Amino acid sequence: MTATEKKQQAAREKLTELGAAYETAEEQLESARAALNEGIVDVLKARTLGPSEVTRLVPYERQHVGRISKAAGIPPLRERTVVSAKKAAESEAS
Repeated sequence: MTATEKKQQAAREKLTELGAAYETAEEQLESARAALNEGIVDVLKARTLGPSEVTRLVPYERQHVGRISKAAGIPPLRERTVVSAKKAAESEAS
């Protein structure tokens, strides 16, 4: 095996090793994300903390916590109080 072939083989082995490490880290991230999402759902369902407090404690923005909550079927703490002008006009016409 020539010096060039040895370097190429070493590069292939290094990239294979790094690729496997990356895939392992990605799998760990997915498990951690799923566990975090389940924890968020549990806390919000129990009404232990509100969405704003949850947002301060997790690495997600408020909107994402809301999407997680909505996907889990958790009703909002308060019903909507604002009615669109279009809906108001439709209900007056009825």
